[in-house]
Amino acid sequence: MRFYKAKILFLLAAACLLLTACQSPADSSSSSTSSVSSETSSQATPTPEATATPAPTEEPSSSETKSENTDNSCFENSAFVGNSMLEDLDMYGIIDNADFYAKTGLTVTNVFTETTVDGTAPIMEEVTSKKYDKVFLMFGLNELGWSYSDVFVEDYAKIIDTLRESNPDVEIYVQSLFPVSKERSDKNLYGVTNEKIEEYNELLKTMAKEKNVTYVDVHASMVTEDGTLPDGASPDGVHPNMDYCKTWVQYLRDHC
Repeated sequence: MRFYKAKILFLLAAACLLLTACQSPADSSSSSTSSVSSETSSQATPTPEATATPAPTEEPSSSETKSENTDNSCFENSAFVGNSMLEDLDMYGIIDNADFYAKTGLTVTNVFTETTVDGTAPIMEEVTSKKYDKVFLMFGLNELGWSYSDVFVEDYAKIIDTLRESNPDVEIYVQSLFPVSKERSDKNLYGVTNEKIEEYNELLKTMAKEKNVTYVDVHASMVTEDGTLPDGASPDGVHPNMDYCKTWVQYLRDHC
């Protein structure tokens, strides 16, 4: 019996030694793994810095993209001859390097007898006394109520002939009539309607071709889709305000 007890105790002791020997490596591995895990967790996971979003670049407006053209070199040694439309243009000072021979109520007939406000000689006489490189004509508004449009064309042609007789090399520009507002056209005062204006512009275009001078369709720079002058473009529905006079001059710069 004692033998068996001793044998059992021996086996238990051996088993304990064996169990201890087997557990040591496992404990060591577990400790190592726990250490790595702890180091990883102790170090804060780096948060990626957010890339700064570039501030949006503001797109330039159309007016900034294309700066206003104020080059008036094409008007050097030029004369503007005609009615109150040119009086306004002169007053606004948009063209500062040309001479203006303009008067309210001026027509293709009385331009040979009327003087400017400060002049002493008939307008055509003053114009032809100088050798201009270019002459820009603006007539027709005051002639819309005339009974015979062919008289308007004939007298306009006389102006062109007179300019050429005094200066064969002069470049002559016949400007179209401008549209008027719908309200003004509907009143039909003194024949001033957009329908009549379109008719006269066609006459001017044909005459310019026959006389071999340049027709400038400034009407196109102001007319709306319904064939009228835009609301707010004129204080009286006829004469363009300063902004639209700038549009007019820009059209001349682009086409002369």
